[in-house]
Amino acid sequence: MIRPSALVAAIAIAAPAAAVTLPAAETFSTDAANWRDAFSSPLTWVSAGSHDGSAYASASFNFVNSVVGGQDPALIRAEASANASGGAFNGDWIAAGADTFSFFFRHNAPTPLQVFARFASPFNFPGAIALEFAPAAPNVWTEITFSIDPLSPQFLTFEGSDFNSVFSNVGNLQFGVIVNNTLAGLDQSFTFDIDTITLSGTAVPAPGAAALLVLAGLAAPRRRR
Repeated sequence: MIRPSALVAAIAIAAPAAAVTLPAAETFSTDAANWRDAFSSPLTWVSAGSHDGSAYASASFNFVNSVVGGQDPALIRAEASANASGGAFNGDWIAAGADTFSFFFRHNAPTPLQVFARFASPFNFPGAIALEFAPAAPNVWTEITFSIDPLSPQFLTFEGSDFNSVFSNVGNLQFGVIVNNTLAGLDQSFTFDIDTITLSGTAVPAPGAAALLVLAGLAAPRRRR
């Protein structure tokens, strides 16, 4: 016999994800919005100093145990389980018509760093990893932009899955940097700042009530003179 609770859980897993509302954005205006660092601790909230002078969120990391070619750490995370940004980025990006994901990023490491993003389901698999090929210089805010397109060369892997499977149910966002020769094994903590995360698209919104009335009038048969 299947218990009601088990049936509800099965339905929840099988049910398609609702589309997100575009544009979706996080500016950390009042707090860190439940975003986490590599150790699942809340990000540090800073009230001013972002690319536009506003608030931002920050993480720190020490690369003493990292090696070149190893698994690059996800330094900043937005997890569905933590209700990051109130779930604003969670759901079906394809149905929403999302085509662009961007954020501002800053670090104080001693060398330019390539930034990556990982987009994954609420269960953290499957995921898609995208890489910004142009390294971000130290100590300046850099806007990172990823095209949400299955043909984008920025996507390095879909982890054995495919574009549609990943982006039809996004729940976790992860950001990090590629560990290079300068960082690997360096026993020093560096800061990684993030702000103005934005998901946008070109989907045409459904017509409002007034527009529907106009369309109905145009479609109605004209009366004879």
